[in-house]
Amino acid sequence: MKKGTLTREQAIEIVGIDAVAKVEDESCDYTNRVGYNGSCQGDEEVEFADSVKAEDKDGNDVHLIAYYYQDAEKVDAEESLDGLVWTIHGYEVV
Repeated sequence: MKKGTLTREQAIEIVGIDAVAKVEDESCDYTNRVGYNGSCQGDEEVEFADSVKAEDKDGNDVHLIAYYYQDAEKVDAEESLDGLVWTIHGYEVV
C-alpha cells in the first residue's frame, strides 16, 4: 500500500506552509520498503521519501514526510536519478 495519503492542502492545515515548502525543497532517497524495492525485487515501482521536523497546529513535535513513487524500469534505465520527473504522491505526518 502506498504511503502518503494526505494532500498538500491537508498537510498545510496540519503543519503549515513553511514545513510543507521545506520538505518539498529537500532531496529524497530510497525507502527500501518491502513492496517498493524496484525491479530487483520484482516490484513495478520504487518508493522514495524525504522528511523534515515540524510542529503541528496543536504544538506537538512531528515529522512531515513526502512520498514519491517512480517506475522501477525507468529508475534502472537512468544513469542519474536527476533525469526522472519528481512529483510528490502524498504526505504523512507522524
